[in-house]
Amino acid sequence: MKTIYISLLFCLLFGLVNPMYSQSASLTLPDAGEKILLNNGWYARRANELITDGNTLSASSFSPEGWMKAKVPGTVLTTMLENDMFPAPEFSLNNNLIPDINDIGNDFYTFWFVRPFEIKNVDKNKQVWLNFRGINYKADIYLNGKRINTVTHEGMFLRKTFNITEYIKENGENLLAVIVYPPDYPGNANGGQGGDGEIARNMTMQFTPGWDWIQPVRDRNTGIWDEVSITTTGSVKVQHPYVVTKVPGVRMPGGNQKDAVIRTSVELENTSGQSQKGLLICETNGNRITQDITLAPREKRTVSFKDLTVKNPRLWWPNGIGEQPLYDMRIAFDINGQTSDSEQLRYGIREIATEKDPATGGRKFYVNGQPVYITGGNYIASDWLLRLSPERYRAEVRFHAEMNVRMIRVWGGALLERPEFYNACDEYGILVFQDLWGSGDCNGAWLDPMKLHSRERRWEYPDNHDLFIVSAEDQIKMVRNHPSLALWCGANEWPLAKDIDERLQNDIFPRLDPERLFASYSTDTVFTRNTIGGVGDGPYGIQEPEWFFTFRSTPFNPEAGSVGSPEVESMREMMTEEELAELPQAGRATNYTWRYHKDLGYRDHLERYGEVKDIETYCKYAQVVNYDQYRTFMEGWASHMWEWYTGILIWKTQNPWTSLRGQMYDWFLDVNASLYGTRKGCEPLHPQYNIITKKVELVNTALGNHNVTVKALLYDLNGKEIWNSELQTPIAANQVLQLFDIPAPQGVTGTYFLKLVLLESGKEVTDNIYWLTTIDKNYTSLANLPKAVSDVQIAINKKENVYQGKVALKADKNISFFNRIKVFDKKTGKRILPVHYSDNYITLMPGDKREIEVEFTSGLPKDQIEIVIESWTADRKAYSL
Repeated sequence: MKTIYISLLFCLLFGLVNPMYSQSASLTLPDAGEKILLNNGWYARRANELITDGNTLSASSFSPEGWMKAKVPGTVLTTMLENDMFPAPEFSLNNNLIPDINDIGNDFYTFWFVRPFEIKNVDKNKQVWLNFRGINYKADIYLNGKRINTVTHEGMFLRKTFNITEYIKENGENLLAVIVYPPDYPGNANGGQGGDGEIARNMTMQFTPGWDWIQPVRDRNTGIWDEVSITTTGSVKVQHPYVVTKVPGVRMPGGNQKDAVIRTSVELENTSGQSQKGLLICETNGNRITQDITLAPREKRTVSFKDLTVKNPRLWWPNGIGEQPLYDMRIAFDINGQTSDSEQLRYGIREIATEKDPATGGRKFYVNGQPVYITGGNYIASDWLLRLSPERYRAEVRFHAEMNVRMIRVWGGALLERPEFYNACDEYGILVFQDLWGSGDCNGAWLDPMKLHSRERRWEYPDNHDLFIVSAEDQIKMVRNHPSLALWCGANEWPLAKDIDERLQNDIFPRLDPERLFASYSTDTVFTRNTIGGVGDGPYGIQEPEWFFTFRSTPFNPEAGSVGSPEVESMREMMTEEELAELPQAGRATNYTWRYHKDLGYRDHLERYGEVKDIETYCKYAQVVNYDQYRTFMEGWASHMWEWYTGILIWKTQNPWTSLRGQMYDWFLDVNASLYGTRKGCEPLHPQYNIITKKVELVNTALGNHNVTVKALLYDLNGKEIWNSELQTPIAANQVLQLFDIPAPQGVTGTYFLKLVLLESGKEVTDNIYWLTTIDKNYTSLANLPKAVSDVQIAINKKENVYQGKVALKADKNISFFNRIKVFDKKTGKRILPVHYSDNYITLMPGDKREIEVEFTSGLPKDQIEIVIESWTADRKAYSL
């Protein structure tokens, strides 16, 4: 550790900046309503290395000597990592090589961030604004020798805007300097949930001292972690528009629609000392509404437009029910024909209603008048060190859409998600259950010997209640126009401090977002009914398939989870070969690194498929178990739709770091079989096998009535059909039907296959293939499957850097079991990620065909990319495009 500190000191003292790294970038000020991002050109240095103050620093001519190139948006730790001060903390035990803030002190992670820039087009009639969308945790901000924030910034979840007009230099270099301080109470990362809990005294994310699925973030994500921008306005600012859409009646997707109504308001601020008269304009969908407005000096006012009726609206629907059309809106304030300021936004026309379902006791959601059965997952953050991007957000949200789920819950120990996340949810039809900032673990839901303070004291967290309220107001305004946002929740599993909860219920949400449900906490009786004891959610480990059909959980369980080990390539990017060789014993990790990466354990489920000899067989069996576990999970819940349940959210569908539990795709953005098992179990129109009743069921979680045929076929391991049956039946929307029995196969010992096929108008809609056994919990006879030589046809083309196309598989006379498609760089052998597949881990009965759509982005030439198919019944094979 001493060697690390000396190396770090050397880097800081003698400089890390590439001489070619531009010191000062020239900026062109944007027009009103636009922004320029200051997302590069930053430098950083530890504060105690400089014997100066912000006024002197920002007034000086800047030299990069002794400074590091900085990651903004980013954190102190991501800046250190990009300057190679520490090895990647996601690998092996590397995170233990980074000093923890609680041990080394806050000064180690207190840093200056500076940004030199020039501006050539300063307009004396414009106001220039410097905007920060997120700083963690405290900050003082200086520009050209002046402190521009009169009060030290505090709070991770609070946007700040400063008028810098009088400080800007038109000729020469401007120097912006920001000193960023870590949270006052970083907490002891002692292995508890949120460490010793003190992190919750701050208005920051609570998981950073560690949780049972993540190791500590050593700097607690100190830094300028979200975007920095410059904007310009005239004397009047246009802020915080609010759009509400009303869709009366009960609607169906598609076709002609009755009228909808749009209600819009906006906040105006006169930043000048004179009265300002102008024209307020709202433009959307070919309509233009105007109002003459006069604002007194320094006046702030909320202005409502008259209701706008939309004829034959294109309605927004959740994933799997309908489409997600979006409308553009521009709101501007013009003074003497010139735009003083404007805001642009996108919205969807939809109306969400909700009730406590009297039949089940669970919260029931309606979209455009239609009841929606909710399936979804819990989401922590895109990356544990807040390396966020629109591209990563889109990939992660798209994965959820590809799972056929309809909701993401943004968990309360992390952050209120960014607009880019919500943009993706809007486009893919994923409803959002947004927690604010709190958890039962840190906020006093129970006695906890790992915590520093008493339960009563922790229920008073955070220390600054007014800061919580101000942050909530700001962040609600930031995301409330997104059609995907379905409901608000105060905290995870336990209400916030009583005065905060009361203010949220009685003032903040009624005033700022009265159209959406607010629940005080995730298992609140407003949301669900606790029928299982404890805090009313869970469990979190692997279950027997029968459990999902027989155990009656809470009617809307906000979090219940299971396993989710990744593919072998990801495992090799997480641990050394020596560490991987020490496989879990009796379903539990014995190797410290496996435990460090939060292995949950499969009990004996892997051994049911054969001897786990090495990491390859471990991952091979884990994927089969993952698929079956999550398919059965979702089918068991759907079997009791509206009878027991109104919804279920998986804990979790993603991980923000290299964890070995609860994920459909890993930190590297590689999918695993959990995703496709969930996708199969959540199909909107779905035939399934009830392992308890031994019956075929038909589930319709979508809208519309169907007349379908369901076929069932049994096969032995040699691919011989040994039984079949079929039934034609109508099915209504939101209905579960019990169809017919599946008999025990005659003359079969060990594993056999059940194939269900759903046809409508003679065309196959979907199939669903199960591997079953006559020997309890024993699938080892899958090793006796004959080799299958599948015909593979690949047609993938490149447009710019996007590859799109199909992989077609056709089985021969044998069963082709569990085919996994992957994409690689031929030269390096590395995976190309992320890749979106219309399906994966595919099983084909003899003669079956399947086309899988594939899409990924890569700058590699076509001849350097290969498609690899791995199968239980064939050798691994690579194919050129």
